[in-house]
Amino acid sequence: MTSSPSIGPTATRILELLREVTGDGEVMTDLDVGLFDSALLDSLGVVTLIVALEGEFGLTIAPSELDRDAWATPRLLVADVQARLAAAEGAA
Repeated sequence: MTSSPSIGPTATRILELLREVTGDGEVMTDLDVGLFDSALLDSLGVVTLIVALEGEFGLTIAPSELDRDAWATPRLLVADVQARLAAAEGAA
């Protein structure tokens, strides 16, 4: 198990939303756990998480543009959402 490094408030909030959707605290402590491989996240969970992220951060994430590999682990998911946030800020 990989322990969670010091991460900022945005990454922490993303992980909290992921924990709420999956119902599993492991996503907060093991950033390399396979979300789909471990059945922590399924298609309904992805949609629920997208809605939560859009509500929390004002993002628009079309399910059709989502790369499942980019959300394969909590670490990758956080990086993808942070990149989307940075792109949205740059476009504003």
